[in-house]
Amino acid sequence: MVDQQTAPPSNKKEEKKKSVLNKLQEITPDKDEQVALIGVAVRLGIVIWSGFCLTLAYIDIPGFAKQTFDPTFIASIFTSTLTTFGVQAASKKGGNGITKEDMQKMMAANQASAGAGEQIIRVQTPIKIQSPDGGEIQQVVQAPAKIDPITGKEIDPITGQFK
Repeated sequence: MVDQQTAPPSNKKEEKKKSVLNKLQEITPDKDEQVALIGVAVRLGIVIWSGFCLTLAYIDIPGFAKQTFDPTFIASIFTSTLTTFGVQAASKKGGNGITKEDMQKMMAANQASAGAGEQIIRVQTPIKIQSPDGGEIQQVVQAPAKIDPITGKEIDPITGQFK
């Protein structure tokens, strides 16, 4: 008889391909952390995409046609996504357009003139004058009462209902 060699049965276990979600579950079993990792990956993808689009708008790369679009929208996406990572554009002025030196000068000038009869006034309707320390209130002008033309009744200025 002819010796026939038979191949031994294959003990290869078919390794199932791991999806991104399965790999993510191996990294961290906590659902909140998985969602946070996905969020970071999406934001990072947006930063890379918008950075690439901005690069194409300003630089002529061999092999790519230079794009002729207004990159303002993509720049706003780029900067707003970077701020979610804590990166902010440097500015010489503060958020209100006043430098630190300007603010210090104004504060010094205000302190110097504090004894010169300067007051803070709060305006309300009806107009009332009240001192900053909560002193005496003096009513100066009262708003005229409004009368409903149909019923002839007086209208409350705060609630808008008949008195």
